[in-house]
Amino acid sequence: MAAYGQSSPPEYHMSNIPHHLPLLLSYGGGDMLSDVKDVQLLLNDLSNHDADKLVAQLVKEYAHLDFVMGVNAKQVVYDGLIAFFDKHS
Repeated sequence: MAAYGQSSPPEYHMSNIPHHLPLLLSYGGGDMLSDVKDVQLLLNDLSNHDADKLVAQLVKEYAHLDFVMGVNAKQVVYDGLIAFFDKHS
């Protein structure tokens, strides 16, 4: 409450994110913490972002911890993440 003067933080407007900033969103179809519908709403809010700077990766069979502990996370997630960093560095 001290930080915002209210019980919950104010809504953050995604349009405040610079359009040229590279963004990678990787999410799982079985993730109970990051629901696919919520990610779609986020992507809608980012619809004015530079298309070549925004990557969204849905891994249908992944849940939240699979991104860290998945047997094939290196191939499915991290190889692409490193390529994204290489492209935008």
